[in-house]
Amino acid sequence: MLAVLTGASALFLAALDFSINVSLPVFRDSLGETIVSVQWIIIIYHAARSGAGFIAGSIADMFGLKRILLAGIILYTVSVAIISAQGALTPIAGLRVPQGIGVAILFTVGPAIVARAFGPSRRGSALGVTLAAVGAGQVVGTLGGGWLSLNLGWPAIFWARVPVGAAILLIAVKANIDRPPRGSDRAPSEGRRAFDWPGAALIFTLLFTLVLGLSFSRLDGWTAPRPLLFHVLTVLLAAIFALRQRVAINPVFPAALLKSGAFIQGNLSNLTVTLGTFVMWFMFPFYVADVMDRSTLVLGTLLASMALATLIGSAAAGWVADRAGDRVTTFTGALISGGGLWMVGMQGAEAGAVTVGLAAGLMGLGFGIHQAAVYALTLRGAEQRHVGAASATLAVAQTLGTVLSISVMTSLLAWRESGGASFLEGYRDVYLVAAAVTALGGLLVIKPLIATRSGK
Repeated sequence: MLAVLTGASALFLAALDFSINVSLPVFRDSLGETIVSVQWIIIIYHAARSGAGFIAGSIADMFGLKRILLAGIILYTVSVAIISAQGALTPIAGLRVPQGIGVAILFTVGPAIVARAFGPSRRGSALGVTLAAVGAGQVVGTLGGGWLSLNLGWPAIFWARVPVGAAILLIAVKANIDRPPRGSDRAPSEGRRAFDWPGAALIFTLLFTLVLGLSFSRLDGWTAPRPLLFHVLTVLLAAIFALRQRVAINPVFPAALLKSGAFIQGNLSNLTVTLGTFVMWFMFPFYVADVMDRSTLVLGTLLASMALATLIGSAAAGWVADRAGDRVTTFTGALISGGGLWMVGMQGAEAGAVTVGLAAGLMGLGFGIHQAAVYALTLRGAEQRHVGAASATLAVAQTLGTVLSISVMTSLLAWRESGGASFLEGYRDVYLVAAAVTALGGLLVIKPLIATRSGK
């Protein structure tokens, strides 16, 4: 169980960064910036996080999970400590790069630790409990982060994480997390293979550029020169990376993973469901504040309730997936989450906080079910020597889904408002689209259900 504790602690620490989402107005006012400029704190973070995921997974597979996990915890903790001492936007945004790299390591290695420690028959239950830590981190981050920023200032949401990081570092130091389960395939051949540094640099730059291009598309428009330049550069880098994959002795992304249908479908589902559901973290707050006219405390409570439901869904779904099958559980979670999004979007200006909270909770419950099951689906059949890369792909898919959600859904809302629709009308349309996209994420894994119940 120490593997579960270590993996869950890593995910909990990473998920505490959701405190940023409820504290952006405080950043804006304290730093004297605009809401658009403050969003660079989020953009740079996600760009670094997406670019570092595959590198973390590849290093973990080659040299062991423990080493890269310790590095991730230290990088994250030192970064938030230094950020808390800054007084301007530019150094804060710059320091979010190493923090984002640290988070990429935590989200990659946390599930991989559990996947390596448990055999396929118990992997779903173990992953469900581990991923529930994300919901716990979101609850603490939204409630605690909101209180800290309002009462002690925005630096508190960073320095308060330093003792948490130090405590989790002690847990990781004591954990023996590189030992595979009895009877599994071989563990990574630590230090025996040369790491593909050129490939790592390429994939980091490729994904960093992709995220910046998507972010600029939202800010400037999809056909503006700046985002188009980044999109072209992304395509060129992708072509170069594909060539590098062919000639590298030990490529950053192992092509063997693409032979698994469960791996491909699980990652596509993860990307799609995140694309649909993340509207709750960047658009829902404006509905609560501007349409419902409720306070930051109410918003924090609603988001925390949603996160708590995610925790419950994740904890239960792993056990269900081990018995009912990964695919049917993944599909059910996406369907419930899509239904919750539809219910949230249909609320009007006179909606009560309890009604909205129940709808948001339903969305969170479905998302938690989907997350636990889709991780089980993708990692259950992964070879031990590639479990880090498989976990990294899930983390990167989720990060890209987050950025796509912000870019696409914000653009859709702006398009509806430019046509004369009110914010509430545009908001409802966005949520209808988000609900449909989320349900589609469930359908992506359901086709082979008639052939197997194992999720493979």
